[in-house]
Amino acid sequence: LNPGGGGQRAALAWYILNPVVGKVVLQGYLGAAGYDFTYPAIGVTASGRGVIGFTATGDTVNPSAAFAPIDAMVGVGPWNVINGGTGAAQDDGFTSYKSQVGNPPRTRWGDYGAAAVDGNSVWLANEYIANPCTYKNWGGPFFLGGSGDNLLGTCGGASHGPGARAALGNWSTRISQLTP
Repeated sequence: LNPGGGGQRAALAWYILNPVVGKVVLQGYLGAAGYDFTYPAIGVTASGRGVIGFTATGDTVNPSAAFAPIDAMVGVGPWNVINGGTGAAQDDGFTSYKSQVGNPPRTRWGDYGAAAVDGNSVWLANEYIANPCTYKNWGGPFFLGGSGDNLLGTCGGASHGPGARAALGNWSTRISQLTP
C-alpha cells in the first residue's frame, strides 16, 4: 500500500462477504503513512460489528498493539493503539534466525495474534513490545558485558522479583477486551 503518496508500507486487506449470495459486499485496505500494520485478527459479533486487532509499527513508532472497528454496513473505521498497548522499545532481534529468514535476519512476528467473540465483546491478543529491557540486561551479570545485582531474568535489581521480559524475545502479547 502507498498511503499518502509515500513509500510502500505493509497494510491490512479486509473483506465483508454476504454468504447468502456469495458476494463481496465491501472491501478495502487499512494503512497509514509512515506505519506498517501486520498480522491482523478479526472478530465480528452477531450484530455485524467487530474489531480488527493487529501490530502497528513504523518509522517513529515501536511495535504496538492496535485495533480498528469493522462494521458489515460501513466497513473499517479509524485505527488506534489499544490502551496500555503502546510499544516501549524496538524489537531486539534476538528471536531472528538467519538460517530460516535470511541475512540480515528478520525477527519472527505474528505467531500470537488472535480474536475471539464473547457476546457483544471481542477479545484480542496482539503482539507488541511491552518492556524496553534488553537481552543483556535480562541476563545481568551472567552474560558477557552484563552488570548489576539482578537475578537472571529480572531486568532490574534483585528486589524486583521476576521480570517482564521472556528469555528469547522482548515482545509480549497484549490481551484486550473491546466492545464494538
